[in-house]
Amino acid sequence: MEMSGGGATCLNCGATRIGDYCHVCGQSGHIHRTLGAWWHDFTHGVLHIEGAVWLTIGMLLRHPGALTRRYIDGERRRFLSPLALYLFSVFLLYIAYSLFGGFASVNAPSGNARAQLVAEQTRVAGLGQTLRGQRAAAARAGRDTTALDARIAQVATNARELQSARKIIDRMPNASDGVNEPIKTGWHTLDEKLNHAIDDPELLLFKMEANGYKFSWALIPLSVPFMWLLFAWRRDVHLFDHAVFVTYSMSFVSLLITTMILWSSALHLSGVALLMLLFPVHLFVQMRGAYRLGNGGAAVRTAAALFASLAALVIWVALLLLLGIAH
Repeated sequence: MEMSGGGATCLNCGATRIGDYCHVCGQSGHIHRTLGAWWHDFTHGVLHIEGAVWLTIGMLLRHPGALTRRYIDGERRRFLSPLALYLFSVFLLYIAYSLFGGFASVNAPSGNARAQLVAEQTRVAGLGQTLRGQRAAAARAGRDTTALDARIAQVATNARELQSARKIIDRMPNASDGVNEPIKTGWHTLDEKLNHAIDDPELLLFKMEANGYKFSWALIPLSVPFMWLLFAWRRDVHLFDHAVFVTYSMSFVSLLITTMILWSSALHLSGVALLMLLFPVHLFVQMRGAYRLGNGGAAVRTAAALFASLAALVIWVALLLLLGIAH
């Protein structure tokens, strides 16, 4: 069934249409009820969304300042909204992390790890003793001991590094054999949750990781006040502008981390840490274009924004930690 033409009633809002589209709600007057029409709408919708995504990502990578400025100034239909792009980039990050894992692994120390470290120390000590015996025999026989001296020095360096690692693990709360005194603050519920988190740090880390995906959006409201402080004197800049800037910037960070995961875990390429240098460069370019700054002003505010990003990240991680302990 199709209904078109001006003067008809809009089936969505009830207004009298002027032309083929409703001037009130924008719905088309052509109402399809065929399977072919459904498939056409589906493919059109998918291709339209994909086109907006790739156009916006392209602008975000090449001209982030222009993208931010144009969206703030009202050019909205052409680009994907900042929040939609951020959710899309976080979704890509979630897929990459689920398939390949991160580019770095953090594990809580355990008794097993400590035992392995002690065993390695024993092995290295035995190797050092053997090499010193071989050197003494070589010296008595008048043979060259240069190669043995180099190996002995290397083993000694390994032994010192293992001893340093042993001291660090021994000082960590969960690295002992379970003889730590329980925390007692006088608040029974708090004591129970804190001690449970210390006894099972892997569960706490799992909770923080899960909550990190669910509450990644919280970085946006945490970052906006810092950006406001950088431009508090400018009357032409509003909180909306900062929210757009922060959200587009965080979308880039999510895409960058996704690339880092694929770079190291899927492609097994080296130098993944160097990719993080792209963030301050991108932030500078976006800052200069979005707020119409000179190079000097953009550089100063980029440095300040990097510290603000770190502060917002620390607050966010602290909130995740509290949330993980509380639940």
